[in-house]
Amino acid sequence: MARTLIGLDIGTHTIKAVQLNPQKNQPALHAAGFIPSPRPAPSVDAVAFEHQLAASINHLIHDMKVSTVDVSASLPSSKVVTRIIEIPILSDKELDSSIQWEAEQFIPWQLSKVKIDYAIISSDVEKKKMKVLLVAAPLELIEFYMRVINQAGLNPIALETEILSVTRSVTYSLPTVSNAVVLSFGASNIEIALLHQKKLVLTKAFPVGGNTITRALAEELGFETMQAEEYKKTYGMDEVKLEGKIAKIISPLLSVIFTDIEKSIVYFKEQYPTEDVTTIAITGGSAKLPGLVSHITKYFGLDCQLFNPLTNLYVDPSIASILNPDAPYYTAAIGLALKEI
Repeated sequence: MARTLIGLDIGTHTIKAVQLNPQKNQPALHAAGFIPSPRPAPSVDAVAFEHQLAASINHLIHDMKVSTVDVSASLPSSKVVTRIIEIPILSDKELDSSIQWEAEQFIPWQLSKVKIDYAIISSDVEKKKMKVLLVAAPLELIEFYMRVINQAGLNPIALETEILSVTRSVTYSLPTVSNAVVLSFGASNIEIALLHQKKLVLTKAFPVGGNTITRALAEELGFETMQAEEYKKTYGMDEVKLEGKIAKIISPLLSVIFTDIEKSIVYFKEQYPTEDVTTIAITGGSAKLPGLVSHITKYFGLDCQLFNPLTNLYVDPSIASILNPDAPYYTAAIGLALKEI
């Protein structure tokens, strides 16, 4: 049965929240909003920061005038391990034991201090192989988010890594796109997700984001952070404005990402030789970098679009024009709110 949830995306730069209400034809946007995330300071201890974060969430949710306290929230991908592994086809009992052994190979924490979840993505009977999505999060991290959400006066229903909620939003809002690369461009990191028949088959994260670009511009041009941020938002990857000077500073930071997208597309062709990746969808708080969509389109020769997660949702026309410019901010939050619809 469909359930009304608040999707809560707690980012390093902003906290985003969305409430969707199940409807007969399509989910309806009940409320949406974002607020700056509190920044940890050396003078503030962990408990005090926890209270600050909870207070910020409470303030945001109160202002949104939501009708539920049930929350599906994201865990920061930088602190969670998300892997897709290929193993022989196993029974449920055998798989449960095998996952523990597989997890030991790449999880950097003691298994006793980790929560592991997994889901079968696909099975190839001919090759006798199955692909399994494996997610592992430190129990300490989960407990922290549970405390924060409870302190904010909310009821945590589910926690999941951000890239899963992003891909859920993309596959829901782009029903005709089956094979795609999703580029989630956040403040602190960029994640690549490769989709085959709307299912996640590869994911990778990089410690490069909007903040990284701002710092690089500040250092290269001798700017203060706020001025560097303005130049980034105004000129971005535009190769004409300022003779492309800003784009030339940003390009080397993104080159490793582009190289990995190329590798992902090659991997896709090796795995599914009769099919092609057709679309690159860019989303996240830093996705609106000027010139980024045209640069990626030119680089890869594929359809590239700035993803709008409000597509296929009912949004009151009186607020749609207000929300659309900031739509990419809400991708993860909308994916979280869609979890039980």
